Amino acid sequence: MAQKNKSSKKKSQNTATEDAKKKRKPGELSTFQKTVIIIFVVVFALSTLAGALASVFQSQNSSTQTITADDIDASYEGTVADLEAKVEADPEDTESLLSLAQNCSSWGSMLALFGSSDEDAATRSTELIERAITYYDQCLALEDSAEARLGKAQCESYLGDTATAMTELGELTTAYPDYANGWMALGSLYEQQGMTDEAAAAYQSAIDADSDGEQGVKDTAQQYLDALQSADEEDSGEGDDADAEQTDSQETSE
Repeated sequence: MAQKNKSSKKKSQNTATEDAKKKRKPGELSTFQKTVIIIFVVVFALSTLAGALASVFQSQNSSTQTITADDIDASYEGTVADLEAKVEADPEDTESLLSLAQNCSSWGSMLALFGSSDEDAATRSTELIERAITYYDQCLALEDSAEARLGKAQCESYLGDTATAMTELGELTTAYPDYANGWMALGSLYEQQGMTDEAAAAYQSAIDADSDGEQGVKDTAQQYLDALQSADEEDSGEGDDADAEQTDSQETSE
């Protein structure tokens, strides 16, 4: 009976995923794309991107003016231009290449928030994500990096290449098992695909990899794991109630 409930649950999750894809409007973010944006913030919270994001939101908090795509552009254009100049001067500057890729991917993911109502922002978002992948590839060709692997996989998933993203995240967690962000991203992708058992295992691995909390992932991974387990328990309880009602009905009819 437990196996039947589990199979039914996964079938329902897959159906829901397909329905969501059909109903989503052009430019509208999927659940996983929104998760990617959240993870971008988690991964780069201690990097120079934090300053760019902080300046945007600080501006919003200091006035009643709503943030626009132009505000996002203004917060990244200067930084990206400076980094591109550094990379042009020294193509083997892996630190600048990685930062450039991260800024482009973050810029693109922020613009995606306006994609449903701004076609130009949606187009530029995709272009920036593709540029980021190019820079990640250049960086990885010079030096292997867990951050570069993760960033590229997230970009691939955003562009809809889930299979490639899953493969790359699997390779990342194998090569860098102590890199909590890799496990976190893999868990999110598994969950989006309805692979709840695999997602739970990946979230637990993220927690184990960041047991001291120094990577800043442990608490977030625990929240995702708790939510996933809570949903599983609710589904299991509903299944048991339905079985009990069916049994009672059969006994009554007999």
